[in-house]
Amino acid sequence: MTRIANSGARSYRSQLRAQQAEQTRARILDATGRVMAGGLAFVSIPDIAREAGVSVPTVYRHFATKRDLFGALYAHAVRSAGLDELVMPRSMDELLGFLRAHFERTDSLGDLARAGMASPASDEVRRLNMPDRVALFRRLADSIEPKPSKADRDRIARLLVILTASSALRLWRDQLGSSVDEAADDVDWVLRAVIAPATQRMGS
Repeated sequence: MTRIANSGARSYRSQLRAQQAEQTRARILDATGRVMAGGLAFVSIPDIAREAGVSVPTVYRHFATKRDLFGALYAHAVRSAGLDELVMPRSMDELLGFLRAHFERTDSLGDLARAGMASPASDEVRRLNMPDRVALFRRLADSIEPKPSKADRDRIARLLVILTASSALRLWRDQLGSSVDEAADDVDWVLRAVIAPATQRMGS
């Protein structure tokens, strides 16, 4: 009986330590985003540790190198915004709702999104994820009726990838002064303007 009780206590302590470690990791990543968004020419681990309220060795316990830290930032930004939980639209009728949710969640990250998407490793992560991202939007393009040509559906999928990028949202918000809904409306309008002649060609 004692052995079972001790085993249960050890399991609880192990789970608690894992939870605390995950919280510390998230705090370090959040701090990294704030430091990078500050526009510093050089971001150091001591800067990040100070911002996170942890020691430098604690940062290195979670991330062996600065590259590992920056590499984790992009995925952390995506998870923090819940972007990985969004359900892709299955038809053009669902596109506007998806765009608004996508842009709203991206915008909610603020500095973390800017830093995460601009981190040195983010280009590599995007390249790795790009085939899946294009395939998701290609399925949406395939739902259009009358069905555009294969070449046009490929173009529509690529256009959606570009127009839904966080960098595109930053242009709408920071340079054009658009709201999230206005940006989503613009993307929806562009897509419908592109699709109309493509479907007309196939219907004629």
